[in-house]
Amino acid sequence: MNARKLAVEAIDKILDKNAYSNIIVNEFLTKYELSNEDKNLFTNLIYGTLQNLMTIEYYLSPYLKKKPKHYIMNLLCMSVYQLIYLNIPDYAVLDESVKIARLKDSRLASFVNGVLRNFLRNPLKDLEGLKKKDKVKYLSIKYSHPEWLVLFFLKDYSFDVVEKILIENNNVKNDAIRVNTLKTTKEEVLELLTKEGIPFEDVNIVKNGVVIKKPIFETDLFRKGLITIQDISSQMVSEVANPKEGSLVIDLCSAPGGKAAHVSAIMNNTGKIYACDIYPAKIRLMKSLFKRLGVKNVSCEQIDARLVKNVIKEGTFDYVIADVPCSGLGVISHKVDLKYHINMDSINEIVSLQEEILENTHNLVKIGGYFTYSTCTINKDENEYMIKKFIENHPNFEVVEEKQILPHMYGSDGFYICKLLRTK
Repeated sequence: MNARKLAVEAIDKILDKNAYSNIIVNEFLTKYELSNEDKNLFTNLIYGTLQNLMTIEYYLSPYLKKKPKHYIMNLLCMSVYQLIYLNIPDYAVLDESVKIARLKDSRLASFVNGVLRNFLRNPLKDLEGLKKKDKVKYLSIKYSHPEWLVLFFLKDYSFDVVEKILIENNNVKNDAIRVNTLKTTKEEVLELLTKEGIPFEDVNIVKNGVVIKKPIFETDLFRKGLITIQDISSQMVSEVANPKEGSLVIDLCSAPGGKAAHVSAIMNNTGKIYACDIYPAKIRLMKSLFKRLGVKNVSCEQIDARLVKNVIKEGTFDYVIADVPCSGLGVISHKVDLKYHINMDSINEIVSLQEEILENTHNLVKIGGYFTYSTCTINKDENEYMIKKFIENHPNFEVVEEKQILPHMYGSDGFYICKLLRTK
C-alpha cells in the first residue's frame, strides 16, 4: 500500500470532512499494512502538512490561478511539504505525486506536474517582507494559524508572547510520563529507563514527571503500570489540588482518568475518589487505566457534571476537581487540526458550559474544603476571567493558588489551574 496515497486520503478526511487527525491516523494504521518505515512516513506527511498548511498554501499561491478541488490541493500541499521540509529528492516527490494524481485523472497528473515544476524553478515567495506590512498576517502565514485565531491570542498576550506560543504549537513534543508511586519510585523508573536504552529528561517542575524521547507503550514499565503517559502540565493539576490521605474527593470531568489516578497516588490509595464522566466508553477506559495502575480507592460514576448536585448533597467533599471541557488552545501541538476546526461559536459555547459546571458544582465542597478548576487552554475568558467572575458572584470562595502555563514555558501543554478555598 502506497503511504503517500494513504496520507493524502487521510488529510482529505481531516481537512474537508472535519475528522480528528489522531483518530484518522490510528484508523488508517490499523486498517492498512505498512512497514515501520512507511508508517513513519505516513504519520510525518499528515502531521507535517497540517502543521505547516497555511505556510505551504502561501508558497503555492503564485502557481495557482484558483484553488483546485480539495483532493488535488491537499496532494499539492503534501508534495510541497516534502520538497521544503523533508530530505527527499525532488524527482522522487514529483514522480510519486504525479502517479497519485493520475489515479484520479491523467489531466490532473499534468496539472500537478506543471505546478510542482514551476514551484521548483522559482525561489520561495517572500515571507519576511510581509512582517513590515501586516504583522498579524505574517504570524498567521509563517506559523500556519488562522488570522482570527492570532488576533484572538493577541487580545490576551503581547505580540512577542503570541509568537512564542505559535512557534511552540508547531514544535513536535516528546511525551511525558508520570511515575506511578503506588507501584514504584522515580529512582527505580529512571534506572529502568536507562537499562532499556530509552532516552529521557528528568524534570523538576513536578515531583514524578519524566520526558521520554522514545515510544514506551510496548515496555514492561508501561504494561505493568509503573508509569503512565501524562503531560507535565496535567500532572501539576493534581499536585496543586494536593488532597490529604483519607480525603473524600470528586473528579467531575475525569476521563481519561489521569488526574484521578494521580490523586489516588498522592493519597496513597486511601480515602475515596469519585471519577465522573458522561460517556460509557470513557468510563470503561478509566476502569482499564485504574486496573493497570493498581488504583483501588476510585469509583467510576457515569454522570453529567452539571447534574451531580441533583444526586449529591451540598458540602459533601473535602476536595472537588473540575478539569472542565475547554477550547483546547493549549494543546495545539498535540492536536494539529484543532486550529483549522475551532471557531468563535464553539469557544462561546464552551465558556457557557464552563460557567454552568462551576455554578452547579461549587457547593459540593465542604466549608474549609478546596475546589480546583483547570483547563488545557490559554484563553483568559475560560481561565482568569472565568474565575474572576465566579469570585465576584461567590465571595465565600477565595483563590489559594493560580497558575497560567503557556506552551513555551516548559515545553509542555498550555494549562490553567486555580485552587479555591470555600470559606463559608
